[in-house]
Amino acid sequence: MAVLKKLTKRSDFLRVQRANINYVTPSLVMQIAPSGQIGHDDYRIGFTASKKIGNAIKRNFAKRRMRALISRQWQELIESSDYVLIARQALLINKFSDIEVELISAIHALNKKVLPKKANNKPNSIN
Repeated sequence: MAVLKKLTKRSDFLRVQRANINYVTPSLVMQIAPSGQIGHDDYRIGFTASKKIGNAIKRNFAKRRMRALISRQWQELIESSDYVLIARQALLINKFSDIEVELISAIHALNKKVLPKKANNKPNSIN
């Protein structure tokens, strides 16, 4: 497993939010933005759980779950990108496997939005 590099500065979180590329699931919201650092080839991840989730114990539990989910799916993340995962209330009560399925679908949907679309290189057919 690779070591996860974390977003820690508020300005980085706001930059990812301003990029406005996100995917919402019942358990979490995932946001992505190109990395703001020149020559930055790794990805960085930030985790957020607001007070809407509950007290500090519930917020920490939500962030632990999100870190565990990302550590299982890190190979799907795009290099030179920053990600933010925002916990929602359902993250506390849904099964871990269900949340993982949601995260996988979020990653794949965001990858399609961010990665440049490859041109179709199909040869012209002559009929």
